[in-house]
Parts: sequence; structure tokens; C-alpha cells
Amino acid sequence: MYQIRDVHGNITFTWAAPPQNPEEIAFRRQFIEETRRQWGRQERERVAVRARRGCGCIGSLAVIVGLVVFYSVSRDGISTFFLSLLAIPFIRGLLGGSRR
Repeated sequence: MYQIRDVHGNITFTWAAPPQNPEEIAFRRQFIEETRRQWGRQERERVAVRARRGCGCIGSLAVIVGLVVFYSVSRDGISTFFLSLLAIPFIRGLLGGSRR
């Protein structure tokens, strides 16, 4: 234990590294390789999930178009109601909603 007040210059602490067991080195190498394989598998799964979900921009665009259509036909309440009923499954499908 050291107690130092003022330091002028560099202080260097050196020590010898403990000797490593060859079995420990082999274990660490295998552990690192297995971890990398798992990370790769998880990344491939994330990419596959994103590909299955599709592009979120298409869903957003469909919602915007649906709102414009809804606004433009809002003068007629009955047609607005039926157009909304037809658009809901379409928009849900684009947004990756429930799939049976």
C-alpha cells in the first residue's frame, strides 16, 4: 500500500503475468469461438425477423393514404364506414399484424 502526496514524473508498476495452463488456453479459445457462433446465429435470426416483418415505411404510407381517403370521403358517412372496414385488414397485414 502506498500513500503519495505529490508526483513529479511517471510512476510505473510492473509485475509478471501468472503462467497459463494449456488446458485453460484451449478452453478460452473454444469459449470465444462458441460465443461468436451464437452471436452470428442471433444476428441471422434478427435479420430473418426483419425480413419477415417487411418494410415499415410501406405500412406507414398505407396508413397515410388511408387517412387521406378517409378524409376525402368523409362527406358521405356510409361510404366512409365501409371503406374503413375494407382498409383495416389491408393495413393490419402491411403492418405485420396478427397472422393465422
